[in-house]
Amino acid sequence: MREKLKAGYYLLLDALGRDAWLLERIKREKLLVVLNLHQVSPHENPFWPPLHPKIFDGLLEFLKAHFEIVLFGDPQATKNEKPLAILSFDDGYHNFVEYAVPLLEKHGVRANMNIIPACVESGQPVWNVQLYDFLKAAPRALIDEITFPGIDLRLKNERYESKVHYGLGISRFLKNRPRNERCELWKGLERIMQRHEFSFTRMMNRQEVLQISESNDVGAHSYSHESMEFEDNSFFENDLAKCHEYFREQLNLPLETYAFPNGSFRSEQVAILENNGIRNILIVGEDFSRPNNSIFSRFTIYGSSIGEVKYQALGINKKS
Repeated sequence: MREKLKAGYYLLLDALGRDAWLLERIKREKLLVVLNLHQVSPHENPFWPPLHPKIFDGLLEFLKAHFEIVLFGDPQATKNEKPLAILSFDDGYHNFVEYAVPLLEKHGVRANMNIIPACVESGQPVWNVQLYDFLKAAPRALIDEITFPGIDLRLKNERYESKVHYGLGISRFLKNRPRNERCELWKGLERIMQRHEFSFTRMMNRQEVLQISESNDVGAHSYSHESMEFEDNSFFENDLAKCHEYFREQLNLPLETYAFPNGSFRSEQVAILENNGIRNILIVGEDFSRPNNSIFSRFTIYGSSIGEVKYQALGINKKS
């Protein structure tokens, strides 16, 4: 019922001409639309719903009709009156190779992919995705053994909705802590996770990153995906140095694009990036950008219908 109501809402917006009004505003103000995506897959995941390939296909069809899809290196290269859009993926999930790349090739467009080098090398996703993978498979009795000081959050029942609420609560609690503190808390959780057999979400390996780099732009999503506003500048500078080293020695690629993990950063870290050769600095922001910027806000793209993601791309969720 909820999905039908949402679909009806976006159809009503179409009937009222809201899509044409938003598109005209983007054209008139010469705004750059940067879309932030993560996973494209037909396999549902209640913790982090991927964009279904059919919806991604429809989004690309819409964008191709109304925008010129470019990369961060060439937003000035437009040769027509269409506004500019950039597709920006974070994390480096394997389903980008499996489902997104064929659709990008079908439509003749390219994307920016920001990888996490530590995940590329380990083959494992970041810690919170590991947590979601565990919660999706684990029995309640094992989950009930999880405790953290300072948080009173318990699993209400074994329904997926309860597991999602519980998992997101733990994730928020751990994200808002410096790495050293979180790692100590994670050790206890990891011991519980090791007592149940489950599979991790698959990440791209180094060869696959090199493969996609032939047609797409590759940037960094930090080296190990920490919430940088909680880390001191020396940690941030060291993490950035490791990214530069990885791109230089393992990928033989320039590092010009950096996406802050979890939308978490401080202003002085932006200056550190600029002073270390990063030309394109990506935040979330839920706002439009400008073609001549070096800091780019992005619109988060998710949803269960083409209408929903179309309006996200047009900035309907823009922060005022």
